[in-house]
Amino acid sequence: MSEMRAGDAEPTVRLLADVEWVSECYPVGELHEHVSVYLIHEGDRHIIIDTGSFYHRESIAGKLREATLGRGVQALILSHSDYPHSGNIPALRREWGDFEIFACCGDPQIQGLPYATQCRIGGQREIFGRLFSFVDPPLADRSHTSWIYDHGSKVLFAADGFGNYHVPGECALTSLEIPGGIRSGDIHGYHRDNVGWMRYVDPARLRATLERMFERFDIALVAPVHGNPVAASELGGYLDELTEAARRIVAEYVERDAVPR
Repeated sequence: MSEMRAGDAEPTVRLLADVEWVSECYPVGELHEHVSVYLIHEGDRHIIIDTGSFYHRESIAGKLREATLGRGVQALILSHSDYPHSGNIPALRREWGDFEIFACCGDPQIQGLPYATQCRIGGQREIFGRLFSFVDPPLADRSHTSWIYDHGSKVLFAADGFGNYHVPGECALTSLEIPGGIRSGDIHGYHRDNVGWMRYVDPARLRATLERMFERFDIALVAPVHGNPVAASELGGYLDELTEAARRIVAEYVERDAVPR
């Protein structure tokens, strides 16, 4: 297993003028898996997408301090409330006060988020005058998951699907910077290991659903919590690989279940 400690990831990456990527990951065998946070600048106020893993808590807080010039966080949008996405809320609130939290779930109280503002999947909300759409994703591991589209930057923030593993040294690279692009095996491996119901997916319908989403929104890039950001020019190639990954996963389970026991 490759050696990696909290804080070993590359510094915060400026993706666009108003969007930064707090790139964090941990080892999975010889590969790495991202559990990242994204920072949106809206004037002198700052919005984060998810809070990352407790494993990187000190690193994330330090990078946010630096990237915001000490101002910290004024709002958080959660893709969903699983621990790797929401687990650092108490620590960040202790540091920066009771900043606003927005979550797409049926009942924030039941989800352990009594202080959150409920957002509706399929709806929109302005935060500090900036418009966000809460998209119903075709690749989700919980019913209250939303992908978040920022109309200001034209970035679609995705979790948990649309991810990939990566090799050490690619922790802070976008799809355009990875030699040869994001590898098919890394897309397949991530979804095989982390999206358990992929075995039941119709690959063609999955692709068609994603293509309709990309037609609906003008996307500059897709920023996955568990993968390297994918530039708009690379989305077609990524969809090719994701569709093939879905076919492989379905076939692997069909073959496994066909073996006599």
